[in-house]
Parts: sequence; structure tokens; C-alpha cells
Amino acid sequence: MTPWIAFILLFAIGLAMILRGRGVRSRRGLSRGRPLDLDGRNLYSARYGLAGRPDRVFDDGGMPIPEEWKSARRVHDSHRAQMGAYFILLEEETGIRPLYGVIVTGDGKREIVRNTDELRARVLEVADQIRARRRHLVEIIQVTRPAAKCRGCGVRKSCEQRTA
Repeated sequence: MTPWIAFILLFAIGLAMILRGRGVRSRRGLSRGRPLDLDGRNLYSARYGLAGRPDRVFDDGGMPIPEEWKSARRVHDSHRAQMGAYFILLEEETGIRPLYGVIVTGDGKREIVRNTDELRARVLEVADQIRARRRHLVEIIQVTRPAAKCRGCGVRKSCEQRTA
């Protein structure tokens, strides 16, 4: 086989693989935008006390857009809240407020989530509620248990309230 024939054959195989990959991406609902990151961008905001890691961030005309892939066949409110956290985090990191994000469900359907003031307020409110509840985790809950229940308890050795 001459070098030119080998080159043409390898080029054709490479081109076929690229085209096939694009078709698979399209069928799975993935965005066409240039990837800025693929599941490796840890975002953190000390200002808001939030952290997250989107599955993918792609470029849409200079704007970072988060994309999240879910195995579920429908988008839940918790998925939208997660996307809202990514909006806050990306804006904090880049100084650019994403207009939208994309959630891709297990069957390849895409749902656009708009970055609204209402979603932002909801995410920050939920984050405050979580932090408030976490502060109470260190409080001791007074219990009165019969000694027999304490003897069978799996955390008895570390419990300060055990009766037996």
C-alpha cells in the first residue's frame, strides 16, 4: 500500500468518526457550542457559600452556558435549582451572567432553563435554609429511652445520652 493510499484511508476513517460523533451528540441532545469545560470545572463562591461542578460548560457567543446531563426522563425542580446554582457560580467566576442553561434528559430531550431573578432568589433562599438546618446538627436532642433500646443501638458507644 502506498503512503498516499494509507493517508487517504486514514483521513476517510477519521472524518467518518468525527461525523458519527456529531450524530451521536445530536441524538443525545448535546449542545453544538464550543466546550469550555467538560466535567472538570469546580466552581466556588465564598460570597454566596455555594459550590458546584457542571457536567459541561460551552461557549455561546462569549457567554459561558452550563449544561447538565440527567438520566431521568423528565426535568425536576431540583434540576432547575441546581442549574440556578451554576448560573450564580459562573457569574461569580466570569463576571458574565448566563442567560440560560441546558438540561439534557436521559432520552436526549433538551430543556432550556432561563436565568431569572426568581430562580436566583429561590436558590439563595434554599441555600440559606440548608445552612440554618446545618447549624442545628450540632445541637443535642434530648431523648428518654428505655435502657433496653440503648443496649441494642448501633451508635451507643458514641452517644452521650445512653442509659445503659
